[in-house]
Amino acid sequence: MRAGYSVSQKTLHWATALMLVLQWWTSRAVLRTHEVHLIGHKIDPFDLTLHKLHIYGGVAVLGLTAYRVALRWRQGVPLLPAGIPQWMAGLAQAAHLAIYATLVGLVITGLVTTYFWFGMSIVHRVLVYWLYLLIAAHVLAVIWHDTVHRAGLFRRMTRQTFPALERQRSTD
Repeated sequence: MRAGYSVSQKTLHWATALMLVLQWWTSRAVLRTHEVHLIGHKIDPFDLTLHKLHIYGGVAVLGLTAYRVALRWRQGVPLLPAGIPQWMAGLAQAAHLAIYATLVGLVITGLVTTYFWFGMSIVHRVLVYWLYLLIAAHVLAVIWHDTVHRAGLFRRMTRQTFPALERQRSTD
């Protein structure tokens, strides 16, 4: 096991988080595009642009997720700090795998909905809510472990993500 996450793992983690914010932001335009189309009105060009951005963003999330899983498999992950029960470590591993599987499922169902069968949108929407639940659990678990166990999980995922910034801080 590793002593900490690699810079690549940290950067991909935060890049994925930013892409998910973009996906959330553009998702309303996707809904508006389909609603307006169903009642026969002209689609707003800006909404159509955001809709395309949502699709491309989803494909980017798939690429980021694939790369993250490959790095996780190749480089491993650090052990949880001492004091965290083993059953929680197992739960953390299962939660991470659930997040990765959900991200892949979201992209696949989104592409199927867009290009092949709109009925898949129901599954896509359920996965969106499932992802929200997983993200909330992930964030709450980090807060819990950092306040109760003093585990430093947030710090180890943020420290030295961008080495140039760390070097600048150390010289100030």
